[in-house]
Amino acid sequence: MKKEIIAFFSIFCFIFIFGCTNNAEEDIEDILLKEGPYTLDSVAAHNTSEDCWMIIRNKVYDFTDFIAQHPGGQTIIQGCGTDATRLFETRPMGSGTPHSSRARALKDSYYIGELE
Repeated sequence: MKKEIIAFFSIFCFIFIFGCTNNAEEDIEDILLKEGPYTLDSVAAHNTSEDCWMIIRNKVYDFTDFIAQHPGGQTIIQGCGTDATRLFETRPMGSGTPHSSRARALKDSYYIGELE
């Protein structure tokens, strides 16, 4: 009887965990689909350090969680809610040069969709 309870509990946990994981992924996809399509106006609504989206080369990024880690400090905030392609490519408040290949690769982890 004890083995049957353990087996049942193990199967139940597996199904519960697997089911929750799939549902969470589906929920995230649903949220992104509902949010899109991404337009200049929808990005412009995310223009604070607590909610910071940017457009770089017609791709939309949510940099909200990155702001505190940005090596250039708070200068990143000037791009929130805008097409920040020029800022990203020229860093006018910093070195005046394009961002590094490391920065370019890092930005991809904040990608949320294409600009319509």
